[in-house]
Amino acid sequence: MNTLQTVGAIGVLFGACNWASAAPILSISSQGATAAASAEQDFLDAAHSGYLTETFDNNSFYTVGNQAGTITSSVGVGSFTSAVPGSGGLCDSGPYNCNGGLAVLNAGTSPFSGRYSVSGDNWLDSMDARQMVISPAAGFNAMGFYMTDPNDAGGRLSIGGFDFSFNDIFGSALGNGRVFYVSLYDAAGLGDVSIFSNNPDDGYGIDNITVANVTEPGTLALFALGLLGIGLSLSRKSKRNR
Repeated sequence: MNTLQTVGAIGVLFGACNWASAAPILSISSQGATAAASAEQDFLDAAHSGYLTETFDNNSFYTVGNQAGTITSSVGVGSFTSAVPGSGGLCDSGPYNCNGGLAVLNAGTSPFSGRYSVSGDNWLDSMDARQMVISPAAGFNAMGFYMTDPNDAGGRLSIGGFDFSFNDIFGSALGNGRVFYVSLYDAAGLGDVSIFSNNPDDGYGIDNITVANVTEPGTLALFALGLLGIGLSLSRKSKRNR
């Protein structure tokens, strides 16, 4: 699989390999359209029948350029919520307000130069939200999506859920308009997943988000031995804190 970095929990540090088997795994493709498309194809090849993909291109369902606190998928993938808005950047330009929530945008309505669609015309824009919550449809254990333009204005992104977090997932500042394919697997089933930015005016676009059921990745045993997990950190909260 053409990935830049993949990480899972290192169970031997805690003496609990069964615990490691339940830990989520995050994978991020190498930068660029070719690498991202290859990673998406790998994800779809691993998906069982019945997966759902949202492209945000249904203009009879979405009003392009309109903001909302929560945007619901037209195909049942789930919903997307601006939990903590951004401030002070281009999300406050033109007709937009950072406090207005997320938006489905296209090239003609976007105030941002580095975010774009990977298929069709539209994408879901974070509008520089400090926290976006993805609430996937029930019954799936994996999701994958394209992310455009992360970490280009001083921000660093992290991804977290109910009892896990992946910090600073790209590990460095990035140039304008970079594109990656990001996938997350959780054997316990997906719950709400948050994308956090530490900068109030650095956002990203999301496109072609898929929710699926996949077989447990074959590299999980290596994760448990601590042989994989490059550049990212995963912290799993104690069950005592649940």
